Amino acid sequence: MKNNRLLTLFLTYLKIGTFTIGGGYAMLALVQREVVDRRHWLDEKEFLNMMALAQAAPGLIAVNSAIFIGHRIAGWRGVLAALVGAVLPSVGIILIIAMCFSQYKSLPAVEAVFRCVRPAVVALIAATVVRLAKNIW
Repeated sequence: MKNNRLLTLFLTYLKIGTFTIGGGYAMLALVQREVVDRRHWLDEKEFLNMMALAQAAPGLIAVNSAIFIGHRIAGWRGVLAALVGAVLPSVGIILIIAMCFSQYKSLPAVEAVFRCVRPAVVALIAATVVRLAKNIW
């Protein structure tokens, strides 16, 4: 049973890490959907408290939230599962981009993709702020 929780935690954060562009704040909407709405690991109030701790603690908010939720669900093994799941996609993608970027960075299509991604990241962050603000007031 505990191994199933660890695998679920790993796969949940792997999915979040894979489909998030823009860093920790952009990741918050997906974390909330998975952790609060879908899996019911935390309720809204606990999620807001976790966000306050994740922001106040030194380090990346995505890493801090993975540590908090991983520990809450499965102890220190859960921390490791969530942390690896959250970070693995970013590390893999960055390695691939780093190997290819110098060859293709001046192509118009690549420049266009980067121009299009910026507003999407801003929209994800704004949506998270609005959703969290609703719970405060």
